[in-house]
Amino acid sequence: MAFILPTQIGTPQGELLFRKSEEITDLNEGIKIINSLRETLDFYGGVGLAAPQIGISKKVFIVNLQPAKDDSDLPDVGFKAYINPEILNVSTETNVYAEGCLSVFYATLYGSVIRPDCLKIKYLDIKGKQHIDEIYHPFHARVILHENDHLNGKIFLQLIKTEDFSQLHWNEDLDIRKK
Repeated sequence: MAFILPTQIGTPQGELLFRKSEEITDLNEGIKIINSLRETLDFYGGVGLAAPQIGISKKVFIVNLQPAKDDSDLPDVGFKAYINPEILNVSTETNVYAEGCLSVFYATLYGSVIRPDCLKIKYLDIKGKQHIDEIYHPFHARVILHENDHLNGKIFLQLIKTEDFSQLHWNEDLDIRKK
């Protein structure tokens, strides 16, 4: 499969972004979706991508966290796939950070979202093995929660406080269609 321009909100195809995804029952199907997600993420950039963003209503997302040499605080998770993920627990401690999304105006719009610092997640890997991970890094947790929200029919804009909408910022230079 080739990379896919991520589905956009405000389009007929984008309605999928507001629906709950179905569980993966066939591991081979999950692996094919993961391969498409990876090709798309590798092409457009970003730190995560969920199946609904490429037009597939299935419970699978990927994360690719690789710190730059000047960002030693970011964990080196590398590439990781999450099939049928379930968030088991989140911390009461939170943080605020700007989020964007490849499916929201082609990654040009960013806004501050409050997210838990830590979480516990259960999922299957690409071999079908079940894992339970505890994530203690706030940015890593944020990426997982952002992608998992896509599987539950939510986008980051729905998590922004009404009074914070005036703080949304637009950066047309980040438009992924220019890649």
